[in-house]
Amino acid sequence: LTRSALKVATGAIDLASTPAGAFARMEKGVGPYKQLGEEAIEASKNVRSLFAFLGGHVHVITAEDSGITTWDDLRGKRVFVGPPAGSFSAQTIGLIRTITGMEANEDYEAIKLAWGAANQAFEDGKFDVFMRSGTMGSAAVDQFGSAKKFRILGIPDDIIGTPAWEKYLSTPGYAADLLPAGTYSNQVNNDQDLLASAYVMFVSVHKDMSDDIAYELTKAMFENLDDAHSVNAGLTPLTLENAFVSLGAPLHPGAIRYYEEAGVAIPEGLHASQ
Repeated sequence: LTRSALKVATGAIDLASTPAGAFARMEKGVGPYKQLGEEAIEASKNVRSLFAFLGGHVHVITAEDSGITTWDDLRGKRVFVGPPAGSFSAQTIGLIRTITGMEANEDYEAIKLAWGAANQAFEDGKFDVFMRSGTMGSAAVDQFGSAKKFRILGIPDDIIGTPAWEKYLSTPGYAADLLPAGTYSNQVNNDQDLLASAYVMFVSVHKDMSDDIAYELTKAMFENLDDAHSVNAGLTPLTLENAFVSLGAPLHPGAIRYYEEAGVAIPEGLHASQ
């Protein structure tokens, strides 16, 4: 996914679902784009957006018998933070730092594996905490409870509203959303709503896409939202009112035309400079 915006920027593909956090790093030529440097920075100037949507949640999963019931219990533990490539691990490491002050590989062991290998490693007990991405109600998450129940750590109440939490949420592509009680049948603490960190995606297109095509694509999505929600649960939170949440890439003029016709106020900073 971190390569999707680069492919759009170079014209290799016409549009893609792109992590907003990854695009923010592309604009600076850092993280997964560090080796490309100025090339990535220049390429980012070709990217435009149609709308943003909540891509999924960061599920902080522990086995019921792990003895881990609070974030402070992560100290000294083995924590899977994400794959070696991509931007997910930066978000999870930042989340742990924000809540606990702990640093990766100093206060806990940060483990990075490909998703498939990580799933198996967690089931085999190779690490203690699984920071697992997934849309709300993900079967991939619930399946971890087939052998033993699991616990999900929510954002502690005492961190919400603090300067540290607000700073975390100000990071491009980061958000927070509720995991309602009862979402996962195999979750031992599923009797309570939990606030979880979430990540934002956006539909990216090249700046040279025709205004008419960008307009029609945006219009088609929002005039068929019920159908989109029925076939993709991950799009359920998407509405016209939150189409710009944590969106850093400027809107395509064709998308702007649709929003203006629909009477939607466009936030400052989302009009392209050229």
